Amino acid sequence: MLPSQLLRARVRRSMLLPLWARGTDEEIELARELISAFEQGRRLSEIHERVEEIEEMYELLGMDYRFVRGLALLLERMSQFRRPETVVEPEKAREVVFRLVNAKYGGFVTEEMRDQALEEAARELGISKEDLESSLWADSDDFQVLISRPEISPEDLLRKYNLSLLQTSLFKALYLRIETGAAGWEVKGFLRALKRLGLMYTAEKIDGGVAIEVSGPASILKMTTRYGTSLAKLIPHVVSMSHWRISARIARNKRVLSLKLDSRARDLFPDEGIEEPQYDSSLERRFASIAEAGGWRAIREPEPLVAGRSILIPDFLLVKGPAKVYVEVMGFWTPEYVEKKIRKLSLLKEPILIVARKDLLCSRTESLPKDVFYIEGSIDKVALLRKLNELERRAMEDIALSDRDLEGDIVDLRSLARERGMRVDQLKRVLSLESYRVLGDYAIRKELLESLKAKKIPRKVKELKKVLREEGLPEDVALPLASALGYEVVWHGLDEDEAELYPAD
Repeated sequence: MLPSQLLRARVRRSMLLPLWARGTDEEIELARELISAFEQGRRLSEIHERVEEIEEMYELLGMDYRFVRGLALLLERMSQFRRPETVVEPEKAREVVFRLVNAKYGGFVTEEMRDQALEEAARELGISKEDLESSLWADSDDFQVLISRPEISPEDLLRKYNLSLLQTSLFKALYLRIETGAAGWEVKGFLRALKRLGLMYTAEKIDGGVAIEVSGPASILKMTTRYGTSLAKLIPHVVSMSHWRISARIARNKRVLSLKLDSRARDLFPDEGIEEPQYDSSLERRFASIAEAGGWRAIREPEPLVAGRSILIPDFLLVKGPAKVYVEVMGFWTPEYVEKKIRKLSLLKEPILIVARKDLLCSRTESLPKDVFYIEGSIDKVALLRKLNELERRAMEDIALSDRDLEGDIVDLRSLARERGMRVDQLKRVLSLESYRVLGDYAIRKELLESLKAKKIPRKVKELKKVLREEGLPEDVALPLASALGYEVVWHGLDEDEAELYPAD
């Protein structure tokens, strides 16, 4: 994205018409000269001087100076600079010079006295006057040295310029509408980019594809700059799709202008892979961390859900055995956006938890017939886990297992849980048994337990395990079985086999 003062566009009948680089011979030659100005080893000040020379030359040919500066700025952003090596740290050099000038020259030296003052400061530092002069301002931007020049062709630089020009044009958009008939995988990737960037949007099916309306930075009450930057990061995803049509309303110079563009202009923009933006949300990270601590698997950006004619990609799908809950974290919003979001969420058939902040207009969600978890600043871990436990219990209400679902005298509940797609603790909660008793991770038929009561139980646990093996019972049921038969376990160390069993009083 370019600074707003470098935006090149015309206004015609309330239409904003960006002045694209069309790849003319003159533009390509300009781009080539600017690229050559970024010669490895040059100081940034030297590069700026060369860019100014190029700008003056092309202004005489009728080229807009904003175009030259925009290209140069993109090249500078693609470059790597490093501070030059110095004999002494610049801050130390300045400290000595300023102290000496204040003490001996009254805080000011004439041009004639300057060399003398530098000679004295250099002697104090034990370096030459030349080394001192090269150190004094070596940490300023102008002294930075180019260590890695941009590897880009003139044609690709012009395409990057066009992308930046479009981003700058949309920075103060009231809204942006994107219609696309691209392939499903392209649309899915685009919708996920919307979520990662934290943009307010609505999506709906239309004839031949999908329409997405994104609220613009000029439509929200706060965080306009950050939101505008997020919107700018979305534009590469738009123009990289095979088919798209955009229309926007833009606030500019106390007027509202329109901008329209479609994929027929695709060749104006870079044809390259998109670096996926990493949406840095401490709220989402905190939410996922707490959910996973509660035994849930947090799947970020699951498959889109259909709500009437609209499409919604929740922030998370939480899975814990058969319990599944979608999660929508309310981020940027306006009152209108909240109303649209609420209408869309109310149409969902899937269970969904809405995480909303009370202090940012989300109190309107109280009327929503969905589960809402309110936060104030940060997430209360205990409260969230309590809410997730409630949702888990609700999801498990219709699941019940009885005696007829078990086979054999001994049932390994871990294996049964895997077969049923459940966690062991969930399985135990839904068991309703009459002929079995649950001991540890096993369900053992009560008749078998009665037969064991008639046997003499050995004193040591390792001997009991031997008896269990003879009866065809698993060894790891020894301790819960002993407790069920009325024995107390006395430990004599960490070795379970050495523990002893005594009849409980």
